[in-house]
Formats: sequence, structure tokens, C-alpha cells
Amino acid sequence: MEIDSLKTQFNASEASSISRESLLKMLDVNQHPALKGIRIQMVIESAAWAIFLAVYYNFFDGHSKPLIWNIVLVMTYLLMIVHNTLSHRIVSNPINGDSIIQSLKNYLARIKRYARISISSRVIGLFTLFGFFLSGVEKFQQIHYTSMVVVIVMASAQGYVLWIIWKKRIHSISGKYREALEG
Repeated sequence: MEIDSLKTQFNASEASSISRESLLKMLDVNQHPALKGIRIQMVIESAAWAIFLAVYYNFFDGHSKPLIWNIVLVMTYLLMIVHNTLSHRIVSNPINGDSIIQSLKNYLARIKRYARISISSRVIGLFTLFGFFLSGVEKFQQIHYTSMVVVIVMASAQGYVLWIIWKKRIHSISGKYREALEG
């Protein structure tokens, strides 16, 4: 369907009584409630990680840990904050192509790439935090080995759950893409 045909149909419909300001507001992606929820989640998570980074050195004896673990911990959590910012950019800009089909294709590719980064960063963040806490241990005891097993199981479970969540999201977007190709 061509743009002129769409304009004609729109002008002939009852929707033409909607004001220009209302239409512009509907088209503004930033007004979407889902985006507002993601923005709130991003701000809360980023603030929590920033607070953790501000206090970990004193609260969790960062000064007594090896320098390399301090650097790795800070870099990991700064990357997670950057990850949140990318999340907002990806969600707030779904239209990225000359057509709806091209936009869906590009969005699907970005979501797949983002999903891999999301899962990896969460699992790496958990391992980094655990490594930081164990870095000051001079002699491993049975409890430390047990803790390592628990963290590996937790990280694996977290990675699996995140993979299932992203798989559903990607499948949904892929379905929309296939529908757009068929229709």
C-alpha cells in the first residue's frame, strides 16, 4: 500500500478528527508506558550499581583486596551501567530502516546481539563479584569450595533463565517479521 493511499484512507476515517498535537504525542516513542518502565528500571539499577561502586571499597574491604580485582570489579559494573544505557537506546528507537520490514529485520538483529550481551554481562558480573569477595582469602577451606559450586550453579541458572526470557522475546519479534514478509 502506498503512502498516498494511506493518507487518503486516514483523511476519510473518523481518526481525522484527532488533533495534530494528539497525533504527534502518539507518535512520540518516549511516551510509551513500556519505555517508561524500562527507563525506571535502568535508573534504579544504574543507581544501585553506582552506590555499590561508591561504597564497596570501604564496606567490603576493597583496600585489602588485590588491585586487579578492584579494577575488574569497577570495570565490570561500569560496563553494566553502559549496558543499561544501550538497552534504553535499543528500545526507544525501533524504527531503523526504509520500510517496516527492514526496520523489523534491523531491530531483530539488534535485539539478538543485545540479548547475548545482556546474558553475558549478568553472568560475568556475578562471577566478578564472587571473585572479588574470594580474592582476599589466603587459604581455601571447604566452605570456599562449596561457595564456588553454589555460585557456578546460580550463574548457570541465571544464564538459563535469561536465555529463556530472551528466546521468547526474539521469537515474538521473529514472528512479527515473518508476518510482515507474508502479509
